[in-house]
Parts: sequence; C-alpha cells; structure tokens
Amino acid sequence: MNRDVYAAGIAAFCLAVSFAAAAVTLKDDLGRDVALAQPARRIVTLAPFLTELAFAAGAGDRVVGVSAYSDYPPAARALPIVSSAVGVSLEQLAALKPDFVIAWRDSFRVEDIPRIEQFGAAVFIVHGRRLEDVPRLLRTFGAATGLDVSAPGARFESEVAALRAKYSRRAPVDVFLEIWNKPLTTIAGDHFMNDALAICGARNVFKDRAGVAPQVSWEELYVRDPPIIVGTGSAANAAEFQANWSAHPTLSAVKARRLAWIDADTLQRPTLRTPQGIAQLCAALDRLR
Repeated sequence: MNRDVYAAGIAAFCLAVSFAAAAVTLKDDLGRDVALAQPARRIVTLAPFLTELAFAAGAGDRVVGVSAYSDYPPAARALPIVSSAVGVSLEQLAALKPDFVIAWRDSFRVEDIPRIEQFGAAVFIVHGRRLEDVPRLLRTFGAATGLDVSAPGARFESEVAALRAKYSRRAPVDVFLEIWNKPLTTIAGDHFMNDALAICGARNVFKDRAGVAPQVSWEELYVRDPPIIVGTGSAANAAEFQANWSAHPTLSAVKARRLAWIDADTLQRPTLRTPQGIAQLCAALDRLR
C-alpha cells in the first residue's frame, strides 16, 4: 500500500475515534437524553448556583452568559445576563451562540427548550434540591466539557461527611427556618437546606408543608412556637434580622434571644461553599441549644 495513502487512512481513523470519544449523551433531571457532539465550549448557566458550579468545575472560561445574581466568583459578574425572575431573553441568548445551556427547573419554562435548541444549543435541565446534587452536577459539567472534576467533588463529599460525623450526637432541636419575611416563607420537604439542618441535629418545624418554599402565617408560627429561629436571605445582615424579629417578643425564640443568622450565599445555594454555611449553622445552633 502507498505510504501516503496509509498515513492518510490512519489520520482519518484517529480523527474519527477522537470525535467519537468526545461525543457524549447526558440524561437530565427531566429524563431527557441531551447529546453533545463534542465538549461544550460556549456555556450559558441559568441559575447563580449553576454559574458557581461551572467555575468550580474549571469551566469558567467557557461560560459566555449567566442568570441575574450570578455574583460568585467575582469573574462571573462581568458576564452577560440573559435571564432573570421574569424569564429568559431568547434573543440575547441566541446572540451568544451557546452550545450548552444548563438551567434550573424551578426558574425555567420547559416550553423554551425547543426554542433554544433551534439555534443549536443542547439544553440540560436540573433540579438541584439535595446536597448530593453538588458533586453530581460537577460530574455533569465534567462530562459536558471533558474536564476532570474528581478533586472538587471529593472535597465537597469529604467536608459534608466530616460535618455529619462531628454533629451526629447532638440533641435534636426544632427550629423555624426563615428564607423571607414579607411574606413569612420557609423551606419544606426534601431540600438541601433541610438536609443542612439535619446534619446539625435540627429539624425545620414546617418541613412537612406542601411545596418547596411555602408561606407560613404568623398564627401558625405562634402555635408551633419553635425554640430557635434561623434566618438566611431575609435581611441584609444579622442586626436587621434580629431587629425584624424584635417586633414579636412573645415568641419563645425571640424572648430568649435564640436567633441565628447565616450568610445566604453559603446556605441558599448548593455549591462547593455550602459546607461553610453548614458549619456556620451548626456552630450557631450549638451556641443556642
């Protein structure tokens, strides 16, 4: 066989193998098969925690568009914003020419999936409601980009395991978890914030409510009268949080000054920083038991 022909054949074979190795099919949280012919190069993240996880996976230089409030790491603040609480700007999104769009189901309209796919982007939908979703979604970014995410994923799992071990023998305590105050709002069901409370030996007294972020009436709160109130995201700082609750002096937690304020960015977003928020939460609850 002619040497040049042979060499060309080998080169073509290697290219085909390389292409096949780069192609990947991922199953999103809607059960859809999402296909990428090659590693994602232009990524749009449609939730702040997804933006943060993309950077944590080492794909920050591939993120070309984000959602509102994508403020961590600082580099994310300079990226174009293509979505907000009112929805996604399809025109702005299309202008960025993404090949991979990852969205949070709770803030995304599934009717937009085919519209986004029309301009060539693979759309991946996630729920992101449990602590174990952090390493799982890191692996998603790893599979979509071809990057090795084993180290950050293992670090997260190790930090959470250490917190579970440290606080596993704490006496259980009931708390009210406030994520907003006008109207009074909490977190219910199987959710990473309730997972965080459980690690610390605490239980949200409204965990059994329907929905993800149910509103709570003041009458209900007075009836359950939890011994501790934890706030995150409902005020600008601890002083404002405590001042807000001072208007309800007959509640047991307020009367005994058992109020804990935790930074929202480390507790309301499931990211690599979440163990920091859990550590703050556990330490605060230990002081108030």
